[in-house]
Amino acid sequence: MHLLPDLPRCRGTLLPVALSLLAACGGAGAGPTPAPTAQPSVRDTTPTSTASAAAPAAAVPTAPAIFGDFASRMVMVFPLQRYAVGDSGWISASSATGRPRAAQMDSALTLALRERGLDGTWSLPPNTSRVAQREVMNRTDPRALSTAGLVPSRRPNDRDLRDLLASQLRNLVAMVPEARIVMLPLEARVVATAAGTRQATLRLAFIDARMATVLTFPDVIGPPAADDAAALRGVALKFADLVIAP
Repeated sequence: MHLLPDLPRCRGTLLPVALSLLAACGGAGAGPTPAPTAQPSVRDTTPTSTASAAAPAAAVPTAPAIFGDFASRMVMVFPLQRYAVGDSGWISASSATGRPRAAQMDSALTLALRERGLDGTWSLPPNTSRVAQREVMNRTDPRALSTAGLVPSRRPNDRDLRDLLASQLRNLVAMVPEARIVMLPLEARVVATAAGTRQATLRLAFIDARMATVLTFPDVIGPPAADDAAALRGVALKFADLVIAP
C-alpha cells in the first residue's frame, strides 16, 4: 500500500493545514474550493501508556474537528470502494469476496456517524445505496465507482475530478435535494501492529460533485484493536470525532 506521508504535528494539534484547506467549504453556494496543498494523515492520539491514561482529562486535549465545516451540510456518504488485509492487494467492494468485508466498514461508519447525530443531515451509506437503485438510466453501482484517478501520486494542485467518476457522482447527487458534497471512502486496510494488535487505515475523499472538484483526500488512522472488526470500528469512530468532536 502507498500511504501518504505523515506531516509534522504538535501534541494536541492535528494538521493545521487541513483546517485552512477546509475553511473555504462553508457555504453551499460558494465557488470552487482552492486545491489542497497537502494530503494529511490523521492518526489516533489516544494515550496508550498507563501514566497517560491515569492523567486528568484536562491534560489530554481533544482533537479538533478538522472536518467540522461539513457537519451542518448535506453530505452523501458512499459505501467503501476497496478493502485489503496486511500486504495483500486491493479487493473490490463490489466483488463476492470483498462485499462482506466492505460491509463491515460501511456499518461501522454508519453507526459512528449516527451516534454523532449526522443521520439527520447526511445521507449515510444505506440511504445512498437506495438512491443509487433508483437511478435507472445508468445503473451506477455505488460500490464500484471509477476512482482510479484518486491516488496519492496525484499532483497537490490538481483539483479537477475527471470522468467517468465526475458524471457518476453528479448523476447520483442530483437525486438528493440540497446535496452537493460527497464523502467517498476509497480504501480501508487492516494490518497487524508490532504489538500483535490490529489497526485500520481509511483513505477517503471529500468532493464537490457539482463543481467536479476534489476538496481533500486524507488518510484516517484508527487506534490499535483486538481484531479486524474492532479496528474498523475504531477508525470509523476516529473519523466521526474529526467531524464532530466528542
